[in-house]
Amino acid sequence: MSSVRQKTGKIYGLDGLRTLAVFGVLLFHMFPRAVKGGYFGVILFFVISGFLTAYTDVRKGGEPVFTYYRKRLFRIYPALIIMLFITVEVIALTDKFKLLNVQEEVRSVLLAYNNYWQISKSADYFANLSANSAFTHLWYTSILIQFELLWPLLYRLFRLAGKNRVPFGILVLLSMLVMPAASFMKDISQSQLYYGTLSRIHALLIGAWLGWQRALSARAQTRSVKTLPMLVTALLFTAGSILIFRSAGGENPSVYHYGIVLYAVVSGAVVWLLSRADEKTGAVLDNPVCHFFSTYSYEIYLWQYPVLFTAGLLGRQEQYGLQIGILLLLSIWSHELVTSVQRWYGRRKAKKRKQ
Repeated sequence: MSSVRQKTGKIYGLDGLRTLAVFGVLLFHMFPRAVKGGYFGVILFFVISGFLTAYTDVRKGGEPVFTYYRKRLFRIYPALIIMLFITVEVIALTDKFKLLNVQEEVRSVLLAYNNYWQISKSADYFANLSANSAFTHLWYTSILIQFELLWPLLYRLFRLAGKNRVPFGILVLLSMLVMPAASFMKDISQSQLYYGTLSRIHALLIGAWLGWQRALSARAQTRSVKTLPMLVTALLFTAGSILIFRSAGGENPSVYHYGIVLYAVVSGAVVWLLSRADEKTGAVLDNPVCHFFSTYSYEIYLWQYPVLFTAGLLGRQEQYGLQIGILLLLSIWSHELVTSVQRWYGRRKAKKRKQ
């Protein structure tokens, strides 16, 4: 049986990977000394996002550009705007001095250039939490939006090559060389390496290239891989990721020389392999717990830093249970609010079309 449901295009196994990424980033933000490399979870998020973007678009034969933009930006922006508004209001009530330059920073987030704004400020993602802003983590959404804006152009460009997959593969390989090459240049700062779009987009492109291949193989009804090899692969990847999360500190030059790119390549291979999983594997990797964290993974990412930052302002840094409880409540609330509004809007449009 194919790992992809013929009608829905469902891919099994990704809930577990998203959960792994969520916990890596969350624990890094909460315990940066103990979970030094948890930021690697962002790489896994990028790979999965690129994979699903390309896989979905290729299966549909390419959506109209503005339809594509509307769907993707409507997925990213509503929860982001809610989080920004509430966080700014809470900080204003807690410590107005922390609002210095916040207007400029929020603008950079909304216009999707926050990663370059942080480079201009020589921001250090690995500095103490209290030294950063509540929005330090949103460099991720900026690069994600930049990729989503670029993708329709890339898709149409590489479709011209027909069945020839080499041009896209060459672009992926070139993107993989940017960070390692730049990391050996003396005039390139760590901030530029960590936040730069050119040095980071390889993870999204690796995922996109593999998603493209997976969509084409799904059309050919490629047979799924058996459950045991899948579960062993998932277990080994999880164990390796945990080791990396524990030890790969951002101050280590090897992280930029080869670590980040290598992890993106391995993540891509695992995502592609697990996308060929059958329903038995899916029942394990997409279990209710992983499905919960996967469903709210975007909102959890958005809210975690503001919650931790505000807890620091209030002197409640070590009340982790309270922080996690508030984080989950805000994530669920914002996700369900946005989803309910979008469903209402969809029903309203459908009703108008019938009239």
